[in-house]
Amino acid sequence: MIKKILLYTIFTFIAIAVATSLFHPSYSFDEPKPFHGTYLHNPYENMNPDNWIQANFHAHTRRYGGLTNGRENTNEMLDSVYSALGFNHIGISDYNKINYYDSANPSFIPTYEHGYGIFKIHQLCIGAEKVRLFDYFAFQNLSMKQHTLNRLAKHTRLAIPAHPSFVKKGYLVEDMKYLSNYKLLEVLNGFRISTAHWDTALSNGHLVYLIGNDDSHDVRKITDVAARFTMVNAPENTAEQLIQALENGNAIGVRFPRKSDETLEQKIKRMENEIPYITQVELRDDTLLISASKTILKIKFIGQNGKELDIQQNKKTAKYVVQPEDNYVRSEIMFKGGTTLYLNPITRHESEEIVKQRLDKINYPKTIILWTVYVLVIFFVVKKMRKKSEKMSCLKNLNE
Repeated sequence: MIKKILLYTIFTFIAIAVATSLFHPSYSFDEPKPFHGTYLHNPYENMNPDNWIQANFHAHTRRYGGLTNGRENTNEMLDSVYSALGFNHIGISDYNKINYYDSANPSFIPTYEHGYGIFKIHQLCIGAEKVRLFDYFAFQNLSMKQHTLNRLAKHTRLAIPAHPSFVKKGYLVEDMKYLSNYKLLEVLNGFRISTAHWDTALSNGHLVYLIGNDDSHDVRKITDVAARFTMVNAPENTAEQLIQALENGNAIGVRFPRKSDETLEQKIKRMENEIPYITQVELRDDTLLISASKTILKIKFIGQNGKELDIQQNKKTAKYVVQPEDNYVRSEIMFKGGTTLYLNPITRHESEEIVKQRLDKINYPKTIILWTVYVLVIFFVVKKMRKKSEKMSCLKNLNE
């Protein structure tokens, strides 16, 4: 009896996995258009250097009886460690479940990490109305990835491709040329840095801003916390203000160097002494000026296809003249001690009214044809298996 139940469960799981892999909408994608136009958009136009909020939106606690990674973290532990490290917003993003710990806090944002698949094609869902349980368990093509983003966007404010470069068969760099209908990309993650994915999206005209997160699973490890995070420029530390700033690109990603041999107290002191903040990101006609609270050791200006446009060293204020051929310009700023700040891009548009491109549309004829083929194949396979089963049953009866 137990064997039959186990076999039935395995068969049901396989059937669901096959069905979800086969019966999904097939999408067609328009060709992307790089940023173009005479208007230069600066996401930091309304930045106030006194309003930086230190935030981490991606961390895990114990769930499902310790089945998922994060089993060593309690809500209280995670909150205590990040508070000690100076974080103003401490987001918890458990797998496929919204954690309502500290929900009375004005900065609380319902968040979860979506995804079950074996290739870890996950999405960080910030500002979620509810949890979407549907996912593809195995291989995902471009249509599946787009369909997931579209479904999640219906019930969450920010559906973000998470740690895109974490596994080779997850989000591919070339996927970012066509994927749309998302506003942020987790460029900085505790496991991977995904600037190649980001530059591919930007080079193909997708106005996608960055977010940085530890993706912490064990706050007892000093290297698991405050290594990748986001500084959000918002007038108040409230949920709506934080989300609006992220959507508008008024935030920066922080890569803080890890030291495995330090204590929590030592890391707290190091962060207090070494974390810089941006004081100026200004466009004067076509000249970009960037300043920080500490001397800039080195700054890279990066443009179309991830090309390094200019490198400057030992600057109080870095300057770059945006060229007519520069579709976008983003910056990576390094400081003494190893901290690196990643800025959102200056982008070209035809006017101040920015329209984000959407490339995907369901190819209904292709979808109908494929589904029909799948149904027929399944029908004939089941029919053949039934005949074989009946034949075996007859032979068994004759032998008896």
